[in-house]
Amino acid sequence: MSSFSDIHFNRILVVDDDPLIIEEYQRCLGEDYEPDSATTTLSELEKVLFGDDTDETGAARFDVDTRTQGEQAVQAVEEALRAGKRYTIVFLDIRMPPGMDGIETAKRIRRLDPDVNIVVVTGSVGAEIDKLEIEVPPADKVFFFKKPFHAAECRQLAAALCGKWHADMALRQANEELEQRVAERTAALHKLAYYDPVTRLPNHLLLLDELQAMIERAEDSDGDSVVVLLDIERFSFINETMGYDAGTELLKSIGNRLTRALVEERKGARAVIGRFGADEFAVLMPGVENDAAIRDLAEQVKSLVEEPFLIEGRDIFLKASMGVAWHPVHGRDSALVFRCAEAALHRSMRSLDNVITYYHSEMRYRARHKFDMEAEFRGAIENGQIQAFYQPQQSIRTGQLAGVEALARWIRADGTVVMPLDFIPLSEEMGISDLLFESILLSVCTDVASWRDDGGWEVPVSVNLSAHQLRNVDLVSLVKKVLARRSVDRELINLELTETALLEDLTIARPILSDLSKLGVGIHIDDFGTGYSSLSYLAELPVKTLKIDRSFVTKLVDSESNKRVVQAIIALGKAMDLSIVAEGVETDRQYALVRQLGCDLVQGYFVAKPMPAERFRRWVDGHEDTQSLKHTSTVVGIDTHRT
Repeated sequence: MSSFSDIHFNRILVVDDDPLIIEEYQRCLGEDYEPDSATTTLSELEKVLFGDDTDETGAARFDVDTRTQGEQAVQAVEEALRAGKRYTIVFLDIRMPPGMDGIETAKRIRRLDPDVNIVVVTGSVGAEIDKLEIEVPPADKVFFFKKPFHAAECRQLAAALCGKWHADMALRQANEELEQRVAERTAALHKLAYYDPVTRLPNHLLLLDELQAMIERAEDSDGDSVVVLLDIERFSFINETMGYDAGTELLKSIGNRLTRALVEERKGARAVIGRFGADEFAVLMPGVENDAAIRDLAEQVKSLVEEPFLIEGRDIFLKASMGVAWHPVHGRDSALVFRCAEAALHRSMRSLDNVITYYHSEMRYRARHKFDMEAEFRGAIENGQIQAFYQPQQSIRTGQLAGVEALARWIRADGTVVMPLDFIPLSEEMGISDLLFESILLSVCTDVASWRDDGGWEVPVSVNLSAHQLRNVDLVSLVKKVLARRSVDRELINLELTETALLEDLTIARPILSDLSKLGVGIHIDDFGTGYSSLSYLAELPVKTLKIDRSFVTKLVDSESNKRVVQAIIALGKAMDLSIVAEGVETDRQYALVRQLGCDLVQGYFVAKPMPAERFRRWVDGHEDTQSLKHTSTVVGIDTHRT
């Protein structure tokens, strides 16, 4: 971080080839200067600007250096920078034959010192003056001063520019200190969000990211990326019989033992160890060469956990259920591989002898099931079977209906409902996610138009965007086309995307979201806190609303660390003038806590469950104050993880 405490204040460099002009500068900027009666307020201005950096008469003190040629001036600036005694102002004569002129000198000085105020002095206005701001940017640090000048004018300009320079330096230092504090707070927030507070190991969210990184690296290398999930049998019994302190010590010991054996003492590829859940741990291992090596790894993990632990002077013997899956056999992304490992773990937990379960049989079943669903799913989109269910949001401040989120549902011909967790990933694998997005957007716009025609509807509606949609170069024109097709005003549509999808490629997302905002639709961020949260990307995007991920809300009552994360997210949103929505609120205690913490809106089963469009409309009509619908924000989207 820069520090300006050692800079010699009010250093001025005068560059002119006329000795008489230099003498006049020295006189008007010297300590013996006495203003005439017409400039008696000058000393008062200098007092305000400089405070203690004035002499006994109240006049500003200037340290004036002089040079007669441009090359000498450039050298003087270089020497001043090396000595840590920077100039605040450089007065430059525009013509100093036979050397380079003032404009060229100014360019070279600016390349050396981006902060110094440059004053180009000339007796006439020429074409080169018109281009001064372009030639020597920035515009707020380059000035034109005409000869002949009055001494008081010169001194007043020097006083004002020196004061401006000191203010700029102070602001820069304050900004650097603020950026440092923000970086520290962001790091602390990241630690709370991505590390287990008990074991200090990566949590579920970070494990997903770590596995995805392994998968991406594995594309150019040999070997599989393996996930081993393990569940400690009867862990709750240890808490009940020996106390929670003993349970906490045991969790730390398990993590430490796995880390020592698989990370610190292992040669070659090293594992990532994390706490996946309350009594569940995960081992991620890259570069596993074959099926035999996968089995050796799983057996080693099981052996490590089932060796006795010394806790409070007693040997504790554990039994662990284990599920194993790996990339690329069981999936091409981390979420899918983890789901396969979880399925294998659940089967292991149901067995009587705690066998290690590998995800082979489930893989074959899923392949057959996926093949059948693909053909049916394409027909479902074409036949309009993908519908929006609507879930209200409530204003915490007023208790009124303040928004709605629409959740995509696949309603089969026989009336059975397929949840988005099953068909959203399928649409991306099939390459028809854009078609699905258009279908959902059209369905939402149809409902909004119908509500408007039935008696007026002025509530904006938001549709979720996936990472895939952000890579669609025709996204803006697609949204514009659907809005026009149903004659829905642009102000009635918002677009919502998860933070994880946004941060996959911010370079691509930024211009797309900017164009969408210019189109007139709003931008909301869902599941905030689950990605690598950063102040910088929020400041760069036209965001209106943040939604706190339900994983934080679910644990809010029992977890102080989650409470601190939610507090930090709310503080961040409020500082940036954003609306905050807490989703997944299911109990009165959760509602009370998010209200206490300062959320604006609340959503979840505590308010209402998702409803089809007709039932939702009846619900709205039965609301005690339907007028509260006007001028409020509504969020509608394709939900990929809610049930």
